[in-house]
Parts: sequence; C-alpha cells; structure tokens
Amino acid sequence: MGNHDAARQRDAWNREYRERGPLYGGAPFTLPDLPQGAIVLDLGCGNGKHLPAMEARGWRVVGIDSAEEAVQSCTGPGRECFPGDAAALPFKEQSFSAVIGIHILGHLTQTLHPVLIENAHRVLQPGGILYLTIFSRQDMRCGKGDEVEPWTYSRRGIITHYFSEDELRSLTGPFGALDITTCSYTVRYRGSQHLREHFVCTFRC
Repeated sequence: MGNHDAARQRDAWNREYRERGPLYGGAPFTLPDLPQGAIVLDLGCGNGKHLPAMEARGWRVVGIDSAEEAVQSCTGPGRECFPGDAAALPFKEQSFSAVIGIHILGHLTQTLHPVLIENAHRVLQPGGILYLTIFSRQDMRCGKGDEVEPWTYSRRGIITHYFSEDELRSLTGPFGALDITTCSYTVRYRGSQHLREHFVCTFRC
C-alpha cells in the first residue's frame, strides 16, 4: 500500500468513527492464555473494545491504531494508546510478550500482509506469540463490495481481505510455528441465516 492508499484507508476509518461513534461493542473475542504481567501490544486497538478484558488479566497493554478518531476513544487511567502504522511499528526489538490483532491483517493490502507479520516478529520477545483473528472466505461478507484485489473488497472506502488456510500458512515467515483454529457461527439477517467465520491464528517465535 503506497502512502496515498494508506492515507485513504486512514481517512476512511476516521470517517467511520466520526460518523458512527464507537464501532465495536459486545463481548470481546477470545484472548490467548498469557501470564499476569505480560506486556501486550493491541494491534489495531480501534475504540478499545478489548482493552478492559486485557487489563483485567493483569497485562500491561499498549494500543496502536491508524485512526486518530478511534484512539481518542481509548482513554483510561494509565493507558498507552496512540496513532500508528501496523506495518511500520514504532517500537524497539523484543518489546512485547505478545502482539494481538483482532481483524487487522485483512484491512491491509496483500503486499503488506508479510510486512505486518515481520514487524510483529521483530517486536516480540523470544517465546512470544502473534495472535490474530482473520476473516475466512466462507464468511457471509466475502464478495460484498468492490473487488480491489483478489479476495479483497472495499466497502465505504475500507478494504477487507478474506483468507484461506493455505494462504495463512504461506505467511508464517520468520515464525517457527503457526496454529490455526476455525470459528464458525450463524447470524440471522433480513429473515435468513448467514455464516460468520474467522480463523484464530497463533504464530509462535
């Protein structure tokens, strides 16, 4: 993604938060099992949906998101949340016990998928994990919007890429191992049942 494309994505996300307020509510996604005191990067923290659940586990959490409007929603005592680029993390090597990204990888163009993976590996301590949730190609929203790259669709200016398991395994890169779990459930929408599906991916150093 060039600077112009990155700026357009950032502007689109800022518009969403400005016009719609906090975008993500409800129960947080399942989080990895980490010890108290773990230093965690919430990559693409959005409006902070997962921050209380992470803090309740005794983790020290740093949040980063490209949308300034989202970061403004993450205020709280002792919280460290600021705007930043998921594909160019402004942290020193081996800064974190874990990097957690809830539906962030798919909002980047395909050339930046391995860049995010490599950046996350750089800032992880030995034995650390990169924990990602990623939409599957079976998800009800796959194919909705304007196709801008293979399996990548734009809606309201925001792109989402839908992955296959084989594609994810090709991104292991510098990590020693990758565990993938498929999570599926149905929702009722406009009188019909539809499938929501995502992968939970744990990349291990």
